[in-house]
Amino acid sequence: MPYFIICCFLLLTGFTLFSSTTLAQENQDSPPVILNSINVTATRTEQQPEQIPNAVTYLKQDTSQNYKPGVTLDEFAQGTPGVFFQNQHNFAQDLRISIRGFGARSPFGVRGVQVRVDGIPQTLPDGQTQLDSIDPSLIERMEILRGPSASLFGNASGGMIDITTRSAPNEKFTVTPRQVFGQFGLFKSELFAGGQNGRFGYGLFGSHLQQKGWRDHSRVENVFSQLKLNYQTNNGSDWMLLLRKFYSLESKDPGGLTAAQVRDNPRQAASRNQQFNAGEEVSQEQFGLRYRKKFTTTQTLSITTHGLHRDFQNRLPFVGGGQVRFDRLAGGLALKLINDKPLFERPNRLLLGVDYGIMNDNRQRFNNDSGLQGARTLDQIERVQSVGPFFRNEWNMLDKLDLVVGGRWDWLNYNVTDRFQADGDQSGSKNLSQASGTAGLVYHLAKQHQVYTNIGSVFEAPTTTELINNPSGSGGFNTDLEAQTSLSHELGLRGTPGGFQYETAVFYIRSSNEITPFEIDSSPGRAFFRNAGKSRRFGVETRLASPVWHGWQSDIAYTYSDFAFEKFIVDNVNLEGNAFPGAPKHRWQGRVRYTHASGLFGQFRVQRVGKFFVNDINTVSNNAYNLGQLLFGWEAKHNWLEGSVFMGINNLFDEQYNANTRINAAFGRFFEPGPPLNVFGGLRVRIVGF
Repeated sequence: MPYFIICCFLLLTGFTLFSSTTLAQENQDSPPVILNSINVTATRTEQQPEQIPNAVTYLKQDTSQNYKPGVTLDEFAQGTPGVFFQNQHNFAQDLRISIRGFGARSPFGVRGVQVRVDGIPQTLPDGQTQLDSIDPSLIERMEILRGPSASLFGNASGGMIDITTRSAPNEKFTVTPRQVFGQFGLFKSELFAGGQNGRFGYGLFGSHLQQKGWRDHSRVENVFSQLKLNYQTNNGSDWMLLLRKFYSLESKDPGGLTAAQVRDNPRQAASRNQQFNAGEEVSQEQFGLRYRKKFTTTQTLSITTHGLHRDFQNRLPFVGGGQVRFDRLAGGLALKLINDKPLFERPNRLLLGVDYGIMNDNRQRFNNDSGLQGARTLDQIERVQSVGPFFRNEWNMLDKLDLVVGGRWDWLNYNVTDRFQADGDQSGSKNLSQASGTAGLVYHLAKQHQVYTNIGSVFEAPTTTELINNPSGSGGFNTDLEAQTSLSHELGLRGTPGGFQYETAVFYIRSSNEITPFEIDSSPGRAFFRNAGKSRRFGVETRLASPVWHGWQSDIAYTYSDFAFEKFIVDNVNLEGNAFPGAPKHRWQGRVRYTHASGLFGQFRVQRVGKFFVNDINTVSNNAYNLGQLLFGWEAKHNWLEGSVFMGINNLFDEQYNANTRINAAFGRFFEPGPPLNVFGGLRVRIVGF
């Protein structure tokens, strides 16, 4: 269906909702709950969602978050259209997140999507993000900016996830222990303590997770802790200090299987992964410090600095260079000035800022002799620096029309110093620079309805891992790999009539030099990368949520993704018109929740993921699957004590499905099966004040 016809159809659908705002008033005994006004910060200033010309999803911790396992980040963001999660069960590869196709190529960790926690970047200057050091049980709020946002965040900003962890509770002291247990050896212990005393607030969190795993060779154990301090001065300024420690004792990698192996025994691990003891160990420390000062009623300055140390050891399922060790130091500084002075006597906000980031990896590779460290094959120091000045202007040019424009210029420098010169000196450097821009309009149809449009550019530079994974087998950089660039167009309609929430977004993205992964037979399990010429993405995202009515609440979301290569030749084979691997064309998600005044609660969630290809040549696909989750329990409160017990059932329909797919994997090892129907439960206690 042509782009114009689909846009018209979606707009008509939205106007139908707009004209039926009295629906929630039909039941006079239970008036609708009108949503309170909220502000989001994903655009680097505090703004109401209805003033932003982008698709933004705002998620706040509700009661149901306390009764989930708290193991992977997707538990918090389930039901968000346009966002696709994979790999919830292989902790050695980390959770994979794709927003409008950005990040779908990632063999491990997150690519193409920016992540920030409490304003501290988790995305490194080269564009890679690890999520293992974010405990989902600690999340208080999450904002997802869907679509390119390079004018604000620079490299790898195909989408933005902004996370806020638990703030200090209003009481002087609160302690909340929580215990979760489940099948396949799941056992997670958590403890949160915090409070406020005048201008000072604090929150301390710790957790310990261990799980045997459903598949062979998939055991995981890690510990996490965070200290968050806030101090409000008496001169209009405030400080925030954040300290985190993450230690993964072990994360085994069961590896990918062929379709025949999945049919024969989905619980098995790949034989090579067991032979070479594939997996990783990680130790990471991080700090962040933010200072904000409000000079006048219209001017605010913010300064943020942060640092990170990561000690990483990894074993891959092959001999030559199959063991990786690196010691990483990374950090940065961000300055931001907000000016709220009117422009032509109309409300206006100007944001000026600059980001600086640096990372330094001392990387070594050794042969993997059946799990033991063998001879050294690589020793080099990799350094990346980035600088990005930016601006954004938000102007209420007319009573019903907002205009937003922004721009940024990014400079990146990659440098590698070869300290293992048995195969020659592979030292070198590489510079990349890119300008990014955005422009958007929001038209307010009525107080609770808006139509918006935007155009924006985004670029995605290769990460150091992608650059140094050279198919030739030598050290240094893969000089053939270039940055990916994209231009995005978006049209959307949203509103909150009578307590309902609805949103529909249509987007079209053209990309050049799409970065795609592949494997070679000599190094199975290790991803290499190449540019794919040109590609295009067309998609539709829609969601409808009801208000609470007699304890009931529900929502449903649908995502349509038509992503294809326009120019891509591999081994003299023309792949023009082939679909992106790893991106299902259709996805449905729905939820129904009920809460009784007695404290009993229940929730049913279901999602359908459509069929998608797992290789560029589109010869192998991952079958469609349906997943369900049932959650129920009881909670009670008496004076200073709150308590709850809960149980849940994952994969309610006992579906045989693949929880992860390895794109373009060698030897047809594309699939990582997910666990069958399984049960979990737990209890939570909250003690307030002494």
